[in-house]
Order: sequence, then structure tokens, then C-alpha cells
Amino acid sequence: MKLMKVASTAALVFVAGLVAGQTEQAGQSAESQTTGATVTSPTGANTKIAVIDIERIAAESNEGKALFEALRIENEKLQEESTRLQQEIRDMQAKLNSEILSQDARLRLQRDVERKRTDAQRWLEDAQAAFEAKRQDGEAKFQEKLAPIVEAVAKEQGIGLIFRATPGLTFVLDPALDISPLIVQKLDEATPPTGEGGDANPQ
Repeated sequence: MKLMKVASTAALVFVAGLVAGQTEQAGQSAESQTTGATVTSPTGANTKIAVIDIERIAAESNEGKALFEALRIENEKLQEESTRLQQEIRDMQAKLNSEILSQDARLRLQRDVERKRTDAQRWLEDAQAAFEAKRQDGEAKFQEKLAPIVEAVAKEQGIGLIFRATPGLTFVLDPALDISPLIVQKLDEATPPTGEGGDANPQ
């Protein structure tokens, strides 16, 4: 994004701490607390900064919820099919162990069981790969839709630097820096809920 720069975790901790200190000293207004904060560089230039949490935006926005629901339904279908295949193999194995069969019939059934297991394993590997591809494609499309929203908000609010919060790696000391709710609002305005023109298909 043109208006966004990438910063290291260490830089985020430092800047967030600096902003928290400035907030206490200057007593920022409620409006500025919801749209980031401003820091002054050693050269005297002022830069407004903010933080976004992609996971939060995905969990709270209509677009993200639609993606999660589509993936959940797809995952349930895979689990159901996997359960069905496993039950077929158990039924064949039970028949092999319990019925009185000729040697030839037993050998044929044993081969059928082994082939069924092999086919099921191949199907599972292919299904998992296809699901992962759909998940990655869905996430990529979500971020494609998110990018212009974030850029528009940055321009609208005069934000020159946006950090992406990463759980376990970044530490935001001042929650007022997080503009994720504003991004969710703008994204929902641009994307109707599922069933009202929205598309829950991650493909």
C-alpha cells in the first residue's frame, strides 16, 4: 500500500511506548484516540500512526465471517466423507474377520481392503491440499478487498504509518492506536452481509 510502511516489532514497541507517554502528557481528545496518534521525529516532522489487527478484522467483519463460514462448511463435508470411508473400511475388515470365506475369497477381500485404504489415504491427501488451497485463496482475496479500505482510511484520517499487529510478536501499549473497528465498519459498508448480495464462497 502506498500509504503504509512496514516496521519491525522492536520499532512498534518503542513507538507505542512513546505515544502512550505523549498521550498522558498532552491529554488527546476522544476523536484522536480512535484514529491513531501523532509522533514527532528527530527532524521535527509529525507522523500520524495507527495499528490494525487483521485477525480481529476478519473475525468481526461480514466479509471475514462469510469466509470462515464457507471454510467451516467445506471442512464439515470433508470430515463427513472421511468418516464414511473409514466406516466402509471397518465394515470390510469386520466381514473379513467374521465370515467363513474360501481362501480365494479371503485373498480378494483382503486386497479390496488394502486398495480401499490406499484410495482413502490418497483422497484425504488430495482433499486436504484442495482445502488448504481454498483457504489460502480466500485469505488472499480477503486481503485484496481489505487493502483499498485500509488505504482509504489512512488517507481520510491522515495516517502516514500503519503497523500490523501480530499476536505474540507485537505489543500495543495504547489500545487507542488500534483502528481495526473503523476498518471493520468501512469494510462492512463496502461489503453487504451474506444473503444480501455477499458471496460466502472462498473460491
